[in-house]
Amino acid sequence: MRAWLPSLWVPLVFALVLWCWPRSALAQADLELQLSARELAVGDRLTVQLDAMSEDGDAPTDPELVVPNSFEVQGPSIGTRQQVSITGFRMVRQSGISASWLLTPTRPGVYSIGPATVQAGGQRRQAQAVQIRVLPEGQRPQRQQQRRGRRGPGFNPFDPFGNDDSFDDLFDRLRAGASPGFDRLPAAPGDLVPPQPLDDIAFVEAHLDLQRAVVGQQVTLSIYAHGSQGLFQEAAGAREPSHPDFLAQRLVEDGSHQPVYQYTRDGQRWIAVKVREIALFPLRAGRLSIGPLEFGFLGRRYGGRGAEGLRRQTQTLTVDVSEPPAMGRPAGYAGDVGDFELSAVVEPRHIPAGGSIAVTARVQGTGRLPGALKLPEQAGVEWLEPTLHDDVAITGTTLGGSRSFNYVVRLTRAGVVDLGNLSLLLFSPKTGRYRIVLAPLGEVTVDAPPPSAAPAGGPAAPAAGPRLSELVKFRTQLRGLEPPSHWVDHSVFFWLLGVGPLLVLMTAGLGQLQRRVRRRLERRERSQATHAARALGEARQALARAELPGAVSAAERAIYLALEWATGLRARAFLRSELAHRLSGAGLAPALANEAAELLGRCGELRLGGNPESSTASDLLRRVEVLVKRLLREPPRRSHADAAEEVRA
Repeated sequence: MRAWLPSLWVPLVFALVLWCWPRSALAQADLELQLSARELAVGDRLTVQLDAMSEDGDAPTDPELVVPNSFEVQGPSIGTRQQVSITGFRMVRQSGISASWLLTPTRPGVYSIGPATVQAGGQRRQAQAVQIRVLPEGQRPQRQQQRRGRRGPGFNPFDPFGNDDSFDDLFDRLRAGASPGFDRLPAAPGDLVPPQPLDDIAFVEAHLDLQRAVVGQQVTLSIYAHGSQGLFQEAAGAREPSHPDFLAQRLVEDGSHQPVYQYTRDGQRWIAVKVREIALFPLRAGRLSIGPLEFGFLGRRYGGRGAEGLRRQTQTLTVDVSEPPAMGRPAGYAGDVGDFELSAVVEPRHIPAGGSIAVTARVQGTGRLPGALKLPEQAGVEWLEPTLHDDVAITGTTLGGSRSFNYVVRLTRAGVVDLGNLSLLLFSPKTGRYRIVLAPLGEVTVDAPPPSAAPAGGPAAPAAGPRLSELVKFRTQLRGLEPPSHWVDHSVFFWLLGVGPLLVLMTAGLGQLQRRVRRRLERRERSQATHAARALGEARQALARAELPGAVSAAERAIYLALEWATGLRARAFLRSELAHRLSGAGLAPALANEAAELLGRCGELRLGGNPESSTASDLLRRVEVLVKRLLREPPRRSHADAAEEVRA
């Protein structure tokens, strides 16, 4: 008996240690996501509550919830919680938060709510997503009663309809017609149902809304996954479609938040869901290709092995892209395509000479947001580089939104100045015609500098001359004649007479020298080289603050200014496809011209594509700095605006 007593103490001691072990060492934060319902109709309200508790003394913060686009979201409303529990032989105090959101669905379908995350222990903690079903408007959800013997109320990913059956049993009953769960899914639209399935088990199909387009026009790529073996998930490791000749904006990242449809083809039940949707903007003319998407179906009945699932891929698609028509093309057209409206606000309307006004122009509509506006340049009006603010919006499958151009305009000519019109040259794909959208700026009153003050009593009267008695000295007695002594008889008078004109000449020379130095300083302040160096500095500061879109925009502005310094050309006025040729024709080395065109294109892609990665923006900024320094070493060439200003001076 004594032989087995030591072996008995070992498991007892181990069990005691586990019982008394502090829970904070096992879990930093406990998360629980609760929903008020798993089935509701369009227009009903759904309450989502996230409870997060922590034992390390710091309550979780910053709750976030991933919600599909088909829901209107209100919240979160956040409250604090305190909890005391006895664990083993110690008292455990927990602090946490309770965050709640109010969701209103707008479209029927099966959706995933979540995951929900909080900041706890220096990192993000995540609660599992929950799947719900949204019925068409007016239908009453069926209340599901939980069966006895279930292990708990947690969500089963293979039981999306809430009938407490495993996926295999549910699918068998669906195929046998014993359960109406399959029919609860909304019917697929007619254009989504293929004439013939591409595979007996699963396939992915890609659609383009346009087969012919012009450069800069949006082409929408939609990709749907079809499965005949019930519900499925997307496996990891999908290969995204390649599109080297397009700028891309993701509209749908994955199918987890998209409605699920059902249809029947040749007696076979199918499930279809949109897994990708991308807005593509062609960069050049020609027959452009879009590569395939490789997709993995993950499900117990899809026969895939491992985490990659059952692999399928779409076909390669092509788009015939042409340049906008030459007939009717307005002068100065920069390649903008879409339907936009332009408005402008000017303030103030009354300034002194040499002052500045603020002009805020707003472009709003659908299409790829324009990069620049045509300015009404005139003598005495100096437009500085604008600051851009974007608000991208997605309407259905159409990309658009608004972009604000904030200008600072300096006025140097006195009088009532008519600023003219800001203009935007567009090609509208809907009408097939060019549009010139104008925004009138109106007039600004510029006060002249005040003249020097006159005497209070009006113009000064001319000074009276000396009296005769003061000029002639009469003798009172006879004596010898003595010549009178006057101050003009001294040599100092003639020295002073010569120094006066010299002082006038010196004063005039100093004034001219001061004006020349001032003009040179102003010219240096306005030079493209100075502004290019400042733009690079702004890009470095924005990159250090992790403002990556601002860093990319400042880097792009630095390239444009350096090109204007080296070639005298305003590169914004040319199409991207002809920019390298124009720069080479202006005397720039072909290698520099090609590199500048490439970096400008890369900047445009990152700026349109949303928030770029920090490493990508940092590498791009290093290349831009090298290019700008090489361009600024080129001898400066005057632009037409600079030449006109020198003629006026």
